[in-house]
Amino acid sequence: MIFPILNGLLGFRKSPVTWAVVLLNLLVLIYTTNMGVESQERLDELMKKKFFVTAQGRIYAQYLEDHSQGEYPDFIRELGRQVREGESERVEMLGQLAFRDFNFMHDADQMEIEGDRVAAKIWRQRVQDLLQLQDDHPSFIFGLNAQDTSFSKWLTYIFVHSGWFHFLGNMVFLLIFGGALEVQIGGLGFLVVFLLSGTFAAGVFSLMTGVTSSPLVGASGAISGIMTLYCVLNWRRAERYFYWLFLPFRGFMGFVYLPAWVAMVLWGINDIAGYLGNMPELGGVAHTAHLGGELAGLMTGLILFSMRKFRPVKMPPVIPRKMGVLIPFLPPTHKRAG
Repeated sequence: MIFPILNGLLGFRKSPVTWAVVLLNLLVLIYTTNMGVESQERLDELMKKKFFVTAQGRIYAQYLEDHSQGEYPDFIRELGRQVREGESERVEMLGQLAFRDFNFMHDADQMEIEGDRVAAKIWRQRVQDLLQLQDDHPSFIFGLNAQDTSFSKWLTYIFVHSGWFHFLGNMVFLLIFGGALEVQIGGLGFLVVFLLSGTFAAGVFSLMTGVTSSPLVGASGAISGIMTLYCVLNWRRAERYFYWLFLPFRGFMGFVYLPAWVAMVLWGINDIAGYLGNMPELGGVAHTAHLGGELAGLMTGLILFSMRKFRPVKMPPVIPRKMGVLIPFLPPTHKRAG
C-alpha cells in the first residue's frame, strides 16, 4: 500500500483558502450533526424494525411486478420475482433496497396493496413518518437526492458529510493536495477548481448512477478534481509516498519517491474498479462522483498545462534515493561476515 504525502500539511500562511474550506466543512459538520441527531436516531430505529422492512419488501415486490415497464435493473427485478414466489429470505433485502426508490416511497398512499390490509395500513403510516423525518434531516436538506435536484444542491452537498470518519478521510486528502495546489494556482484558482470539480462530479453521478432517495453528500468528488489537477500539472515531479508492505520484518514501512501521476492513476483505477464491481442499487461509495471530479481536474489540468498558467514547484533540494527505491524507517540489519 502507498499513500501520497507530498510536502505534508502546509500551514495556514501558505494555503489559507484550503484551510478556510476545511474549517467551513468542520463548521457544517458540527451544525448538521447537532441538527440531525434526533432525526437520525428515529430514522435508524424505523429502518431497523423488521416488521416494517419485511412488509415493505413484499409490497415492493408487488410494485415491481405492477411496474414491469419501468427502468429497473435485472438484479432488483429478480429479487422481486423471488419474493413473489415465496422466498422469504430475500424479503428483508428487498425491503431495504426499496428505501432508495423515490417513486415507490412517494406512491405509498396511492398504491393498491394485496394481502393483509392492517399490515398495509401500518406500513403506509411508517412511510409517512419516514418521509417526514427525511424532510428534517440535514443530509436530505443539503444533499443531492431525487426529491430535490436543483442546482443549489449540486454545491451544498459538497460541504455535508455523513460523519466524522467521512469528514476526516476527505479533509486529509484536501489538506495534502489542496495546499500544494493552492501554492501553484493561487487561492482563488483553487476555490474555483474545487467548486467546479464538485459540481461536475454531481453531474456525472446523476448521469452514470442516477439520483435516488439516498442523498449524495461529501467533498470527495471535488477533492478528486483537486488531486487530479495537481498530478497533471506536476506529472513528472518526484513526490513522496508513504509505503506499508503488510509484512512483519524490519523496513516494512517508510517512504518512496514516485512520479506525481502515480497517485492519479491509482485513484482512477480504484474508482473504475469500484464502479464496475459494485451495484449502485446497494449504495456505498459514490465512485462515479469521484470519476466526474477526476475528469474535471484532468480537463482543467490539460488547459492550464498548455497555457502554463501555474507556478512550477521546485524539486526537493535533495532526494535521498532514486525514484522507486524504498527508504525504510528502520533499515534492514546486515550481518557481518565472521
